[in-house]
Amino acid sequence: MLTERDVRELLAAKTENKNLDYKQSMNWRTATAQDKGGIVKDVLAMANTQDGGRLVFGVRDEDFEAIGLADDEFRAFDATQFNDFLSRYTDPPFGCGLHKFVIDGLPIVAIEVPEFIDVPIICKADLNDGNRLILRRGATYIRTERAASEVISSSETMRDLMNRAVVRRGDQILKMVERLIKGKPLNIDDESAILIREEVEEADRFILASLPDEFRQSGHWEVAFYVLPYIRERVPNFGLISQNLSECQVSLRGWYFPHFEPQNTSNFAGGVQSYTATGGLFRRHLEGYRAYQSGAFVWKSEYWEDTSGQVADGQKALSFVGVILEITEFFLFAKRYYDRIAPDSTVHLSVRLTDTQNRSLAQFGEGWLHGDYVCREPQVQVDIDCTAAELAASYDEIARRAIRRVYELFNWNDSRDELMSQWQERLVNRRI
Repeated sequence: MLTERDVRELLAAKTENKNLDYKQSMNWRTATAQDKGGIVKDVLAMANTQDGGRLVFGVRDEDFEAIGLADDEFRAFDATQFNDFLSRYTDPPFGCGLHKFVIDGLPIVAIEVPEFIDVPIICKADLNDGNRLILRRGATYIRTERAASEVISSSETMRDLMNRAVVRRGDQILKMVERLIKGKPLNIDDESAILIREEVEEADRFILASLPDEFRQSGHWEVAFYVLPYIRERVPNFGLISQNLSECQVSLRGWYFPHFEPQNTSNFAGGVQSYTATGGLFRRHLEGYRAYQSGAFVWKSEYWEDTSGQVADGQKALSFVGVILEITEFFLFAKRYYDRIAPDSTVHLSVRLTDTQNRSLAQFGEGWLHGDYVCREPQVQVDIDCTAAELAASYDEIARRAIRRVYELFNWNDSRDELMSQWQERLVNRRI
């Protein structure tokens, strides 16, 4: 289920994309069927788009500033009525989460659209206003890079959709035959170790130089992924790196991982780099990454907890649910990325948390934490080696290994696998 923090992040983005659409105003109770059909069209399109999407009502069209809905508009939105109308046009049956918030005095409605489970969503009935067709029976809609909802019109886009459907079904089959496709991870040789270390250190310098000084003074997540055997130009050109990053991005909570600002994204001698440094009413966000032709990927981002205003001065905290969600997103991206560029290789996954000494696990409305768990180490690092086939078959299980290790270093020794699995399932199905 969407939280207030999630919606603040959506409002802070101030840009529409294939997974996010803003609406200025709407009264669902008095809206015409045609107006409602326009929203259904967006939902149908997002349901067929990788990672689904969110519709946020109460944002001005001209500049994407949050202005809130009128009181009657806010009250008129009802989850049951919305999904009843939606069900007239979706095949197979499909439902969304509808959430209402008052953020800094502004009434905001957010509709959470999950990606289809294993079969793309088809429009099952026509809807027109007499002059134009708004929804077409039998049509398959999808979101475009221009943040538009359109009927699939190219064979390439349709093939991509069908491939995702096959993958979503195939994930379950992969888990069943995981033991058969596992290979033995390769050991890293001295020369490869030196070359990989050079790329990681070079990426660290770029990110730290690109972000403001406060980034160095705050705690942050760090990711370093690479593949073996080391091949300097594993990905043949920079354009393909950019394409793979874009198509493998994870957007299950409204913010892409990895995120990149077009104006701060560029090629460099070894690949593609980007950084994001935003601030404003709803949230400051600092992150950066480098993606190398070798397949190495290095990323850093500050903890949202340190800038949320929800932690008392002088204290440091980390959301125990956030740990599950962040690491799962990291490994889902890695699954997608390395399945494309290095399906027969060994993958090294390193996740590090800085400024962890005397930082405690906390709850921020997402769940109930039983106990006080505090880290006594200055940093926490988890390293996992696996084959790309293992990652493709069991990224969620591998992520749980990393999550459990982080919890242990926060002195939580009896965390339950069931708890992690439940939150992972809610994340992937956009029920958070």
